[in-house]
Amino acid sequence: MRKQKGMSFWGFVWGAALFICLAVVLVKAIPPYMNNKKINSALEKLPEERGVMTASRNSLLRVLKRRLNIDSADTYVNLNKAFAVKNVKEGKEMSVDYEVVVPLFYNAALLFDFKNSVVATKNP
Repeated sequence: MRKQKGMSFWGFVWGAALFICLAVVLVKAIPPYMNNKKINSALEKLPEERGVMTASRNSLLRVLKRRLNIDSADTYVNLNKAFAVKNVKEGKEMSVDYEVVVPLFYNAALLFDFKNSVVATKNP
């Protein structure tokens, strides 16, 4: 008897199908992470603004929207709902928490839950 060498046809079909599914998930997952990186970068620069400790939520929201507009990421998330500011012992904590649903096919989708926060410390 000869020994089998390599994959059978059906093994190849299943392997190709698995590879294609993983490639689709990977391609669909990259844009939400890239946009979250832009949002996180803009949020991390917020404590560098002058007067951040006395600024209101609305003025901080305007600054954040202006920074995200430069990167064309201002329409990706509803900042009116996602942006929060609260006073903590160290200073002022600003956060952007949001979810992104990316449809895959038929009724399957990917859900991404992003939580970004930064603390602006009081000057000594």
